[in-house]
Amino acid sequence: MTIRILLVDENHYESLLTESALRSLGIEVADVVHNFSKVAGVLAHESPEVLIITMDADAIKAVVVAEKARIKNPNIGLVFLTHAPDLRLVGISEKELPSGVQVILKSAVTDLHVLVDAIHRSIDDITSRGKLRWVAGATFTDNEAFASILQSLTHVQIETLRLVAMGSSNSEIARIRLVTEKAVEHTITRILQALSIVSNPRHNARVLLSREYYRWIGVSGEN
Repeated sequence: MTIRILLVDENHYESLLTESALRSLGIEVADVVHNFSKVAGVLAHESPEVLIITMDADAIKAVVVAEKARIKNPNIGLVFLTHAPDLRLVGISEKELPSGVQVILKSAVTDLHVLVDAIHRSIDDITSRGKLRWVAGATFTDNEAFASILQSLTHVQIETLRLVAMGSSNSEIARIRLVTEKAVEHTITRILQALSIVSNPRHNARVLLSREYYRWIGVSGEN
């Protein structure tokens, strides 16, 4: 049976590669959308069995789009693509995802048939009690120390790291977290210690933390 998919990816180059690869493997791509706000309109005209969403640009919007797609079609399969080995790095937790979601770490998938398998499983897992299925296992790096570092960081530390990388000042982070600036400074210090980062006159701590964050989510530099 031919499966029709709708691909949502704000990165035009990556979406072109993914679309071409899927078509070569016999997957029918109903459409490719580069803006989350246009997904609802496309869904109204197309009837895809599976929605594939790259979530790195705005994970919260990606989840909202997926939930709205499920309201329109409770049987639609959902596949999320991400560079982040820990979803907290993109501002969400696993429990926020709809049921039966397949999450694929881009750097962990070298065989495109893995993506095809995830597409098929996304339909089968809709009624699954599990919240999601990480594709290709639970460890997404050849360096186990890297994974253990992420696991050692608390939710507060990862959220603070993400906000620092997004350019938020300590006072802005304090307002968001409803804590004092001193508490934010303490959290940043703990993050630096956990990541074994030492600031120096040439690169301050915030720059070093931002670089580390963007390296982890597969981006060479700040957007």
